[in-house]
Amino acid sequence: SLVSHGLPPESVGGVEQHVDGLAGQLLAMGHRVEIYTRTGAEGPQGTLVASDHGGVPVTRVVYRYEGLDSLGALYQAPVLDRAFEEFLATRRFDVAHVHHLTGLSTGIVAALEQRRIPAAITLHDYWLMCPRGQMWHREGEACDRVEPRRCGDCLAPTFGDWLANEDRDDLVGSVHRQALEVLNRAAALIVPSARAIPPFTELGADTARFRVVENGVDTANLRQLPLATRPDGAPLRIGYLGTLLPSKGLDVLVEAFKSLEPGTARLDIWGNSVPYHGDTGFTERVLERLAPDDQATYHGPYQTADLPEILAKVDVVVAPALWREAFGLTVREGLAAGRPVVVSRIGGLQDAITDGGEGFVVEPGDPEALAGALGRLAGDPALYQRMAEAARGRARGFAEMAAELTDIYQGLVGLDPR
Repeated sequence: SLVSHGLPPESVGGVEQHVDGLAGQLLAMGHRVEIYTRTGAEGPQGTLVASDHGGVPVTRVVYRYEGLDSLGALYQAPVLDRAFEEFLATRRFDVAHVHHLTGLSTGIVAALEQRRIPAAITLHDYWLMCPRGQMWHREGEACDRVEPRRCGDCLAPTFGDWLANEDRDDLVGSVHRQALEVLNRAAALIVPSARAIPPFTELGADTARFRVVENGVDTANLRQLPLATRPDGAPLRIGYLGTLLPSKGLDVLVEAFKSLEPGTARLDIWGNSVPYHGDTGFTERVLERLAPDDQATYHGPYQTADLPEILAKVDVVVAPALWREAFGLTVREGLAAGRPVVVSRIGGLQDAITDGGEGFVVEPGDPEALAGALGRLAGDPALYQRMAEAARGRARGFAEMAAELTDIYQGLVGLDPR
């Protein structure tokens, strides 16, 4: 069983795309696969809705975050625990692979343990111990570790009603303690980059329990795209793909883009614009910086199936993240399509390339450095072509990823998680 907080087409973030690709590959390898996920559809909360997704049975539990009354309720909900017990009652699994539990319940891991189903957990971000998910402080700083006092100051503007008492540090600390309990219940802990491990070991998790398995992308389709070429005088087509959040650094990219010599580049932006812990105006504030005569367009959300068409329209993919992103799926998709990338020197993004080889690595939050990298790509067609040719070999496909994961699954089969 694969467990995820969402699945395309209802939800199209990086984790959801990852689970979608993994499920299809496992099915192609002859394994029996089911997906358990959430839906925000109408109906009583906790209702299970069966469907099919590309030949993979899917069970969606109806949940709309209704009735939340505490920080702890973000992590464990009795109605969701009962729903998952109902799901397990009619099925038998050798292994469960949990990918994200936001909008579900951490009680899922306890239920799997109770039924002696070994659970592997992939930690795609830091939500398990950080309700904001990204360990990116509201003051715009990446955090090295979770600390009740500092976390409480960060969370207060969003969750103030739940934290407005003298026990705030303990309330936040209880989230951290529960996160460690969930990690300890898991039969295996997986991360897409070793750079994601330290915050969890700072929490108390055993470093020896982590396995690094890099995520795969749909190389089969993306590698069919012809390499982009850079004719002399043509503007560099810059692509930003991903959710439009303050922590993703789109504002830094826009500032860098506007500093480039007019006519040398154009900017195309694809992705969901969603509220960020009460901030509903980020996208509007960023796009307002673009003048009508700037060659820049926001295209709105996209689906995984749209990627070949989108990447055919860009020359370079930029991921200017400010938080310690664990992997960076869109960057690897760009590489698979033979597009150089420019990424922040932070988290797992910096592992995607060799600086100066398949693109450039720049300091996060530095629009001048980002503009310098983009200017070099725009002004040197020969450099661009060399990087494009090198890019395609950096990404790996679903098959390689699934082979590593099935080795882990095989090692867990028959293992009593207790």
